[in-house]
Amino acid sequence: MTTTVSFTVATADGPRPVRVAYERTGSGEPLLLLHGIGHHLRAWDPVTRILAAEREVIAIDLPGFGTSPALPDGVPYDLATVGRVLGAFCAELGLDRPHVA
Repeated sequence: MTTTVSFTVATADGPRPVRVAYERTGSGEPLLLLHGIGHHLRAWDPVTRILAAEREVIAIDLPGFGTSPALPDGVPYDLATVGRVLGAFCAELGLDRPHVA
């Protein structure tokens, strides 16, 4: 089941709210699954159950993809911003140094 989480991300204009959708399943060491540009978390469906047999699997819809709304107006969609989004997302979910694929 897809869940959403909201948090703030530091930007040049100060903290801005961000909301993303994700799915979390399995147990064990956390594995954060990132989709490619133009895709969504459903891209991982063929392997999620297999991976969840040995790990906690977290698949995220990056901002503006799948069911996650776009970043707030004026917030650039660049590597630095996505890095801050992922850092805040991991902090919100209590993920400390997850494996990433």
